[in-house]
Amino acid sequence: MSAHSLSPRSSTESLQSSFSTYSVPDKLAPALAGPMAWEGAELDPAQYIVKLSRSEVDNIRAAVVGFKLQRLPRSEISQRTFPLAANLARKLSAVSKELHEGPGVIVLRGLEVARFNDEEAVIAFVGICSYVASQRATDSYANQTLSHVRDATKEVVPVWAKDIGLAGSKITAAMDFHSDRFSGDILALHVRNNGGAGIGGRQYVASFWKIYNELLKTEPEVLETMAEADWPFELKQKDQAPYLELGPTLFFSKGKPICQLVKAPLLGSPHIQRDPSMPKVSDKQMYAMHVIQTLAKRFSTRLDRKQGDIQFINNLSIMHAREAYQGTNGKASTRHLLRMFLRDPENAWDKPALFRNNFDDPFTPGRAQELPIIDMDPWRAISGRESHG
Repeated sequence: MSAHSLSPRSSTESLQSSFSTYSVPDKLAPALAGPMAWEGAELDPAQYIVKLSRSEVDNIRAAVVGFKLQRLPRSEISQRTFPLAANLARKLSAVSKELHEGPGVIVLRGLEVARFNDEEAVIAFVGICSYVASQRATDSYANQTLSHVRDATKEVVPVWAKDIGLAGSKITAAMDFHSDRFSGDILALHVRNNGGAGIGGRQYVASFWKIYNELLKTEPEVLETMAEADWPFELKQKDQAPYLELGPTLFFSKGKPICQLVKAPLLGSPHIQRDPSMPKVSDKQMYAMHVIQTLAKRFSTRLDRKQGDIQFINNLSIMHAREAYQGTNGKASTRHLLRMFLRDPENAWDKPALFRNNFDDPFTPGRAQELPIIDMDPWRAISGRESHG
């Protein structure tokens, strides 16, 4: 169990106290205003889609070719090794402002005309992201920096992996609204293959700030439950039994609520069961998850998605979900997204002191980065410590 994840007193006490140095404030933050507190149709695709011109795509393609000629490892991709024209660089940098101070969702569109192969697509995705947010998260469990979100359910399971199971990113089941816990400030997804019409897999986003405002009015005790540091997260370890880490699912950053609620490490997932030695979530925690899911559905909107898009989502304030999807004629789905988690040190929100190590760990300097072109191992070796996606 991680010592820094435990508070000497309950978060409820801290919420009610006159002074606190812990991760939750003395009282719940007041209602939030601004472009990040939206619902449904208020998030118009015309507002969050940023289109690339043909000349900008050509500039990106030239940068891809230039990087390949340098014969550097992909972990060396940066603004220095992936130079773009000044106007395009400013355009991409402005995306970060929208993610931190605007609606928290941006879709970069137009890259499909480049017709990149697998290697070029990874280089372009990583290079573009370096202008939006310069720091890439690397999971300490598997040194995973870039992962492939795809259907691996039809693949032959090797003997060594028969008891491991597949993470949410490798199966076709629906995923409830969540924010990926301690994974990074920004979720970036590159749509390599949309999967085709009528197969499902549509994506949805919901503003946690809107949910927060609603709960302040109707059920503030749900927010207090989220802020209590007794949620029983099951964390995986290589070749060892999992361990228990207690912590909250709601944090605050200078009055900004941060949601880090994901069900898999609390309840298990379709292919990775929760270890029976782990304590069960409490009734009030189950109720809180139910209420959050209900409100997220109520306030959500479907993300406008096309092949070639790069989606950027604020993982601290925006919850995301996915409907189930399937292949055709009994075959695996062709739906395929590349995924990274990012942080922009210029615009990053401060994190609560008690849990700063948790938030900072994926960005530990010097950690080896894996940016695989093809997903050769869909089992837990690259699924992440909490095995949620």
